[in-house]
Amino acid sequence: MALNSAITYDKKRRDITFCTMLFKLPDAGNLDALKRMDRKFEDFYLPSLRKMVETFERVALWCDEQTAQYLRDCGLSKKISMRVMKFSDLPHYSERDAWLKILESMRGNVGFLLRHKTPIQWLNYMTLIAAKPAVIEWAAAHNKYKSDYFMWIDAGAFNEMYSGIWRDWGGAIAAKPKRARIAIAPTLGRSRPHFVPRFVYDIYRWVKGPIPDATAQSLARQDLTDIAMINADYDVPAGAFIVPTKRAREFYDAFERVRRIMIRHGLVSTEQAVFQAMMKFDVDGLFELSYIRGYEGLYAAVAAKNADYLL
Repeated sequence: MALNSAITYDKKRRDITFCTMLFKLPDAGNLDALKRMDRKFEDFYLPSLRKMVETFERVALWCDEQTAQYLRDCGLSKKISMRVMKFSDLPHYSERDAWLKILESMRGNVGFLLRHKTPIQWLNYMTLIAAKPAVIEWAAAHNKYKSDYFMWIDAGAFNEMYSGIWRDWGGAIAAKPKRARIAIAPTLGRSRPHFVPRFVYDIYRWVKGPIPDATAQSLARQDLTDIAMINADYDVPAGAFIVPTKRAREFYDAFERVRRIMIRHGLVSTEQAVFQAMMKFDVDGLFELSYIRGYEGLYAAVAAKNADYLL
């Protein structure tokens, strides 16, 4: 299927590097079950990544050799900042045995993440997504394009299935945040998407402490008066977020610090839930939050022709 050729972007804007990752998972078939759609590596992800590189040009990528060779064959590899590695070289790969034990222990108490799935099904996927902040930090440290901002976009975001969304996008990303900008989608007590762990509701059963003022103030600026902070009654669509260069290391360190706190309390999660916990402990004012009115997918704001509503 041909990719949408109408996607545009102002390539004269040099202050954003777009970051992503693409590896063929050892159990690639499991991703179909987790995502509930046909996400084949060769047919879904590789063409999407190609479109992303062609659209933005300034791209920082962690990938495996198969992905790197695909970009070489397309004549695109020299223009991007690329780190080629094995899947087993990802930062948290060595933690997988410990994760698996924790996930098994969580099944009885925190079934939301593992509903209809086994812990082993999640292991490779979670190894991948736990590295998102590391890619941002690496890209900012190298900063091939001398960018002021580093923006995460999932490698599959430009697949043809999203063409209707991107067709309505005018190419504008005007955001110039001073802090890490992440979108939240309030659920107002409704069920979360299946990939967001239930334990976020109950994190204060393990980690006691007051709600930091910085987080409460950040939410108040978004007029989220009906959101219960103790319950963290919102979802974090983590397919797109933007971090200023000068805060990239801080963002990475905060993610790792909170992720380790959760592990010490017997909790392993997707990156969305780590971001939620980070917002609870945001004593340094790391975040500015963008409010999406309703959960319509990762690029709902783009579909509304207002990219900066999300980004």
